[in-house]
Amino acid sequence: MIATTRIGIWAVLCFMVVVALSCKKELPLPDISTQKKIVLIGEFIAGDTFKLRAGQSIAVSGKEQLSFQLLEELSLELKDSTGYSYALNAYRDSFIQMLYTVPFAGKEIVKSGMEYTIHANHASLGIATAQIKIPGPIDAAVTDTAFVTYSNNGTLRIRIRINDPGNAANYYVIEAVKQVMDIQGYFYYSGAWHSLQTESSLYDFLRSSGNNPATKFDTVFQSKYVRQPVYTSDINSENVTDNGANTAAKRILLKDLNFNGMEYNTNVYVGEDNSGIPLDSTKGRVFVYIKSVSPDYFKFLKSYETYDPMSGYTSLEQPVKIEGNVVNGLGMIGGVSQVTYTYISGRR
Repeated sequence: MIATTRIGIWAVLCFMVVVALSCKKELPLPDISTQKKIVLIGEFIAGDTFKLRAGQSIAVSGKEQLSFQLLEELSLELKDSTGYSYALNAYRDSFIQMLYTVPFAGKEIVKSGMEYTIHANHASLGIATAQIKIPGPIDAAVTDTAFVTYSNNGTLRIRIRINDPGNAANYYVIEAVKQVMDIQGYFYYSGAWHSLQTESSLYDFLRSSGNNPATKFDTVFQSKYVRQPVYTSDINSENVTDNGANTAAKRILLKDLNFNGMEYNTNVYVGEDNSGIPLDSTKGRVFVYIKSVSPDYFKFLKSYETYDPMSGYTSLEQPVKIEGNVVNGLGMIGGVSQVTYTYISGRR
C-alpha cells in the first residue's frame, strides 16, 4: 500500500514537472494577413468644445513588428443631424509620444440632444465613421460630503441626487479624477521672499529668536491627473451586481430601470489611488463627474470596467468583448451631458 502511494506521488510530481516545462514553450504568432484600423477615442460633452484623439491599431501577426506609430495625414469631417459641418483640426500636445494618438479639436460647442456623424479619412486605412447621440441636459447635484471609512479605506463620501427624466431610459456614470497640486510657502526676510521648503532652517531660527516673518503660500497645479477608485453599495448599480459592494471600480454605472422619472439619491465613495496613500493625506484637486451618457457609451464603459488587463496571462479568464461605435475602425466616441464638482483634498 505504501509502495503504491509512493508511486502515485512520484507520478503526480513528474506530471507537474512536465506541465511546468511545457508552460515555458514560446508560441509564435500566426502568419495571418492583417490590416491596421483607424482608432477614434473621446467624449463629446454638451456645453464643451469638440475634442477627440485619433490613432491606428497594431496588427498582431507573425509578419508584423509590434510597434506604435502615429497616424499622420488623417482628415476628419463632422456634421450634425441638420447637415451643418464643423471643422476639427489636428494639433500637437505633450501626450502625443506617450499615447501615440493625435488630438483634434474644434471651436464650436457640443449641443445637448443633438446627433453627430464623424467621417475619418486616411489614404491607406480608408474611411471610418461614428455616430454620436448627445443626451439631454442632466439634472443632478451633490447634496452632502464627508470623510468616512468604507471597505477599510479612508474615503470621501459623496451623496448625489439625480432628478431622472421619465421620457426614455437614461444611463449614468460617476467618476473621480485628482489633479496633483503643490502648495509652495514663502517667508519674508531681509527685503526678499525665501522658500519655506528650501530654507526652513532659517525660518525656524527666526521664529525661535522671537521674529515672526510674514508668510505667503502659492498653489501650483500640475499637469498630472490620477483616476481615483470609487465604491458604491447601491443595489441598482452595475458595480454591485457584477462585483459586490467592496470592490473598487474606475467608475460607478447606473441605469434608471428602477427609478425612471423619479428623484433618486445614491452614495459614492472616492477612495485612495494605487499609491496606497489615503485620499486626505495628499494634496490635490478632486474632480467628480456626474454624467448622463449615450446607451452605446454606457455599454462600452461597462465592458471596459469588466475587462481585467491581467487576463491575458491566463487562459482560464472569460474574454471580454469591448465594442465601440466606430464603423470600419476601432474605438469609441461617447455622447455625454455632465455636471462637475471640485474638492480640495490633503492636509495643509
